[in-house]
Formats: sequence, structure tokens, C-alpha cells
Amino acid sequence: MTRRIPIFEFNEELSSKKSQVYKSLIDGVSEAIKSDKEEIKLCEVKNSNIYITIKKTKWKSSLDSALQFYVSTEEYEQCSKIKNLLDKL
Repeated sequence: MTRRIPIFEFNEELSSKKSQVYKSLIDGVSEAIKSDKEEIKLCEVKNSNIYITIKKTKWKSSLDSALQFYVSTEEYEQCSKIKNLLDKL
């Protein structure tokens, strides 16, 4: 299955899209681990061909932030996915 990268407007407030961004992070890191990549595309800026990427060195801290978000929203299935990814890093 091909991963869908979220597309946002240039000036769109990403804090209201945390769930979408963190889902992209989880899917991206999972895919990158399987294919041995060094960075992931997190999201795209609409009509610009510009991607926000995260290098492998920042995956752990990004996943830690996502974990805190999903604990606060009580989405424990996502927490489990994140814990598994952290164990693989």
C-alpha cells in the first residue's frame, strides 16, 4: 500500500492537524525502517513541490512527541504502534 503524505496550505496552522501529521510520522517511520531509508517525507506544502522531511536522527524525539499526544488523547492503539517503532530504532 502506498503511503499518503498529507498536503497542507503554506500558511495553514499545523497544530490543528496534529493527528494527521503524527499518523504520517508513524506510517513514514514504519515504512522507512522496512526499506532502510535515512529520512521520511512528513507532509507536503500545497502547490509548491516542497516536502517537510525528518531525518533518522530525529525520529526518536518526533515519535516521543507523538506518543505524548496520543497518550493525552487516549488513543492507545497508536501508542502501541509508536512503542514498537521506538523498540526497532
